[in-house]
Amino acid sequence: MFNILRTAEKKRRAECARAIADDLAGRWDLARSFTLPGTGPANLLADALDRMFGRLRSFVLDLTRRNIETATVAPLTHAIAGKVKHSSEALSRRAEQIEGTCRRLAEGIGASADSANHALDQSALIVDEIGRSGTLTDQALERMHTMEQDVDRLTEAIAQLDRQSRSIGSIIETISDIADHTGLLSLNAFIEAARAGAHGAGFGVIAHEIRQLSQETSRAAQEVKDSLLAISELIGETVGAVARVQDGVASSVQGNRDASAALQQVSREHRRFHHQLESVISAVADQKQAVALFADDLARITAIGREGESDSGKLAELAEKVKTLTEQQLLATGLFILPQYRKAEAAVIAAAEDADIRAPGGRTDQALQRHLQRLSYLELMYLTDAAGVQISSNVQRRGTAAACDQGSRGKNWSRKDWFRKVRDTGTSYISDIYKSDATNTFCLTISVPVYRDGTWVGVLGADINFEDLLTI
Repeated sequence: MFNILRTAEKKRRAECARAIADDLAGRWDLARSFTLPGTGPANLLADALDRMFGRLRSFVLDLTRRNIETATVAPLTHAIAGKVKHSSEALSRRAEQIEGTCRRLAEGIGASADSANHALDQSALIVDEIGRSGTLTDQALERMHTMEQDVDRLTEAIAQLDRQSRSIGSIIETISDIADHTGLLSLNAFIEAARAGAHGAGFGVIAHEIRQLSQETSRAAQEVKDSLLAISELIGETVGAVARVQDGVASSVQGNRDASAALQQVSREHRRFHHQLESVISAVADQKQAVALFADDLARITAIGREGESDSGKLAELAEKVKTLTEQQLLATGLFILPQYRKAEAAVIAAAEDADIRAPGGRTDQALQRHLQRLSYLELMYLTDAAGVQISSNVQRRGTAAACDQGSRGKNWSRKDWFRKVRDTGTSYISDIYKSDATNTFCLTISVPVYRDGTWVGVLGADINFEDLLTI
């Protein structure tokens, strides 16, 4: 009897050892403990294995949390690195464009400065010409003043000549009158001499001579009178011409005064323009120097941008490597089944006991919503029949609420591992970690069998965000 008991104990110990070996050959369930019935060296090994799994569980949990943190940060780092690279490339291109624009602007300012300097030289010549013109105008004005004075003196002299001519005319009139009276007297004397006969013959000759002299005097006086009249007419014409010259001189003097004033105004304005042009040229020179310095700064910025572009490219490559390595490392933890997996599995198994899930109908979606809201780490729940056809909506989390999406009703999931494993084994299934195409996050699926009256009628599936799973 004792031997029978010992044989049975050895058999149980062997079965437990084989179970442990089988467990270690697949995914390591870090939630389990290792024990063997009875006592002996194998129990010490099982106890050591249990302590080792405890330490491994702590290490894997900590490593998984770190991997999750890194996996969360790595995509952001990669995205930021990509943005930095794009910004660096854009900055480099923009800096090159601005640098080229500044170089062209500097060349344009240089050309403007050359043109302005040429204009300044021309302006200096104009200033000199205006100065000379002012001098000539002043000299002409002085000559006009002198001419005006000369014309005034000429007018006075002509007036004096006219007065003297008129005075001579009066004298000639007197002489003419005297000649006429002398002629009459000589005629009377000649008549009286004729009457006297021989005694008056000599007096008659004298009277005749006097009469001829009187006639000649009268003719000479008339000729002088005619000459004076012609001279008077010439004097009148000269007076008119002199008056016109005087008016012209006066007008010229006023015109020269106006021209001189206008020329002085032009000189002042042009000198002001000349000074402003000098200021503009000085400012243009400063701008040219400033633009050249700015272009040099931009050249340095462009060089820095190229370096930043290269560095950001390397950073993006490193971020991509970190992202890839982190994802690979996180996916590698799928070798282990963590205690949180078992807690989530137990919660989904309990949900499969809900009467509205075991007997699908109009309230099945509401039942899934209740369980999804209660289990905050669940993202999605769905129910299939025994053939793998989905008979519920996709009940998914939307913030703090749960929403139903009927788009997946009728889909056949019979080829999926999460359905086949449950169908083939009749037990729950915990998938490896995978990256969801829909949410771009790391997830796992827990699927459990659904029984009604002891008969398997379908599979209840639940998708869990890996980050939320570790908070269970």
